[in-house]
Amino acid sequence: MRRARYGIVAMALVAIVSLASSSGAQERGVIALDEDIQGLGVTTRVLMIGAHPDDEDTQLLTWLSRGEHIETAYLSLTRGDGGQNLIGNELGEALGAIRTEELLAARRVDGGRQYFTRAYDFGFSKSADEAFSHWPRDSILRDVVAVVRQFKPHVIISMFSGTPRDGHGHHQVAGILAKEAYEVAGDTVRFPAGADGAWTPRKFYRGRYFDPENATLRMNVGAYNPRLGRSYAEIASISRSQHKSQAFGSLQQKGVRWRGITLEDSRSGTTADSSIYSGLRRGWLGLRGLVPRADAALERIDRQVKLLDGIDYLREPALALPPLWAIHGELVRLETTQERVTAGAINGSSDGAGTAVSAGERELQAAVSVALDRVVRAITDASGTAIEAEVPRELVAAGDSIPLTITLYNRGGAPLRVGLPAVGACTSHSPT
Repeated sequence: MRRARYGIVAMALVAIVSLASSSGAQERGVIALDEDIQGLGVTTRVLMIGAHPDDEDTQLLTWLSRGEHIETAYLSLTRGDGGQNLIGNELGEALGAIRTEELLAARRVDGGRQYFTRAYDFGFSKSADEAFSHWPRDSILRDVVAVVRQFKPHVIISMFSGTPRDGHGHHQVAGILAKEAYEVAGDTVRFPAGADGAWTPRKFYRGRYFDPENATLRMNVGAYNPRLGRSYAEIASISRSQHKSQAFGSLQQKGVRWRGITLEDSRSGTTADSSIYSGLRRGWLGLRGLVPRADAALERIDRQVKLLDGIDYLREPALALPPLWAIHGELVRLETTQERVTAGAINGSSDGAGTAVSAGERELQAAVSVALDRVVRAITDASGTAIEAEVPRELVAAGDSIPLTITLYNRGGAPLRVGLPAVGACTSHSPT
């Protein structure tokens, strides 16, 4: 085992170190490697929207994230501050903190991302009008739009209908704002574009958790994954059981289990809806033509992704490293090029021709960002690399500096070359 230690003053390096740690599901070794490699060819993103922690359809979310390898996220309008607590005395803001952590724990199991708005859970509400009397409608809608623009989903799934049949007023509001955000996230007049730019989702679905028989699209979320040793529904039960303050312990039920969604609106150019992918650009080759100067790089990435299919990385993970590094290099070059285009558009330089970044460029940026996270995790798992960061105290004042010790462990068989980014000041350089 090789080990290298460095003392770093700048806290900015923490962001670089955290990139190498797994932010997806809580698998390790070849299983985590396999999931990230399987996801390298998937460029689709889906956002699910509900009102509270535990409103998400965990089985559908797990099937999307870990079955289809779609980058999936759940947006909860609130943090559950006004709910019950069956494991302690904490209520209000303290309970909101607990339920936030429960949602984050659930996402570590099912592999999704987690977002919130500023809406405070004030308890049960009888109607959307009552909820809006406590929540500034434009402010909460602005938050939802901001998440849509940041995550850039091709598909939005609302867990609620936005009608009185949802019962709870918060649920009704979640259904209403989900559709409004779908409609206005690309409107830079009503909501001026910030750093993330405008975004126009392609499809809008309503969840059919309570009446799957009326869905226009159904998925068997009980499908078994032999590599994971569980079905997606079983994995979802583990995720659901993280809502401990709500006593949501869930049995890991086996067998066929259906989840349904109903297509309510589509900008995909097709009325056929045979799958969630219908009418969407898929994979790296599907992105060709959006930014013509990137087409050659997209084709090279696609070839390397396909090359991984013929490599027995489950037996010898290090065999995957050459194509993974090749993909990483292509993605970094694409990211750097797109950053220059964005900066040029903002500053009016020749690179950006003084115009706004195009929808195609934003689409490419989002795909590259997700793929970079995945390929870095895959390289980390394939190489057997582990990184630890330590600081001497738990508190630091704003504007102050603190020593940070980075320990890099090479536990694999491939040689490892360590390089430091040009950030901060290196106080020592003594490999041990």
